[in-house]
Amino acid sequence: MNAIVQNLSPIRQTAIISAIAVLLSFTFTGSLYLLFFGLDDRFWQAMTMAIIIPWGITIPLGLYTSKQRFKLIGLTNRLKEAQIRLRRANKALELRANFDGMTGLLNRDSFLDQFNKSRMDRNSNILMLVDVDHFKDINDNFGHPVGDLALKMLGKIFRKVLRKDDLVGRIGGEEFGIFLPDTSAPEGQIIGEMLRYEIENMIFEPCHNMRHVITVSIGVTEICEHQNCSAIMEHADAALFVAKRSGRNRVVMFEPGMRASPSPGLEMSRDINRVMLTSNFH
Repeated sequence: MNAIVQNLSPIRQTAIISAIAVLLSFTFTGSLYLLFFGLDDRFWQAMTMAIIIPWGITIPLGLYTSKQRFKLIGLTNRLKEAQIRLRRANKALELRANFDGMTGLLNRDSFLDQFNKSRMDRNSNILMLVDVDHFKDINDNFGHPVGDLALKMLGKIFRKVLRKDDLVGRIGGEEFGIFLPDTSAPEGQIIGEMLRYEIENMIFEPCHNMRHVITVSIGVTEICEHQNCSAIMEHADAALFVAKRSGRNRVVMFEPGMRASPSPGLEMSRDINRVMLTSNFH
């Protein structure tokens, strides 16, 4: 009933309140007058005043209070709308802070943060680093919008293959991190092969009726207890480096002795030999 009255216009609200006030005044005044004075010549004069006075008081007061109530309702509605907009803005900021805007996956900082928290609660865990093979060629040959489309499609593959509790994030341009909790090394190898297969066989057409095969190299490492984050990332990166050097489009499990890159001295020696061979050739 109260909600119905509040939805009426100020004039109708005032009329209802005034009518109620007049009815109550007429009833109480008449009852008291008859009780104390009986029915005499002044009875109807008193009844007339019992009608006029409530009208004179409630009409201006009712109009004022009704208008104030409408203003308050409007202010309340605006506050509710502002709260809704604020919640939406906070949600958008949270999404922007924690998720990659292009793929919808976790961004680097959020992935590493959740990875560090999650790995402490599990005993057998796997970390993967996934890198798209020759991704620069896609951008150079077909343009960056096509490259962006490829990354979005990879995000869908990850969500399709991975389990609910697995973490996946975009940690670089075309590099992704995947954390598999409660997963053994053989299971991690199988999941890596599933991802590699799904990506290699997905339908990606940068131009109409022209398919381009995308492949990925995946480095996998077991996470040992009390191992720090940098060491874990180095092991996964070393396995990824071996996958790249071994021909790409493969899954490699980290083994002791793997290095993420050759030593600086060995790399410099290779560069010198390459320059000397080129000079001799010319």
